[in-house]
Amino acid sequence: MKSTIPEVIITLRESHDLSQAQLAKLMGLNKNVVGRIEHGDRPLRAEEILKLAEIFDVSTDFILGKKSADVPKGETLYHKHNEQTAKDLARKIKDLIDLTENEPDLNFDGLPLTTDNRKLLANALEIGLELSQRKQAEHYNNN
Repeated sequence: MKSTIPEVIITLRESHDLSQAQLAKLMGLNKNVVGRIEHGDRPLRAEEILKLAEIFDVSTDFILGKKSADVPKGETLYHKHNEQTAKDLARKIKDLIDLTENEPDLNFDGLPLTTDNRKLLANALEIGLELSQRKQAEHYNNN
């Protein structure tokens, strides 16, 4: 499956452990602008593509979704991170929480979710995620 430009930017940012605010600062942009770019609400400008390529050590073609014969270090890191997160349940739960909180017309078991039910579901998912992460951390700290 071909990645979109926003997906590439999000994965590059996450693979370098950067927040949207940190990336915005490196690019000389407002955090909200980076958020809009990552959501696909604002296209990248040419100078922003060049800056991203420099920050992440990738080719501009890579950011634009084109293949290159040369694979810079940043692209290798991107692919490794992408493989690790593809099956990461915590990430999928976070995506589900985000969807639950931000998508107005959701259904659950064929019925529309009320605002209160969406909040309850998001809270339940957050609590479950937090408990699972604690349990996982305890397991790895004890081994």
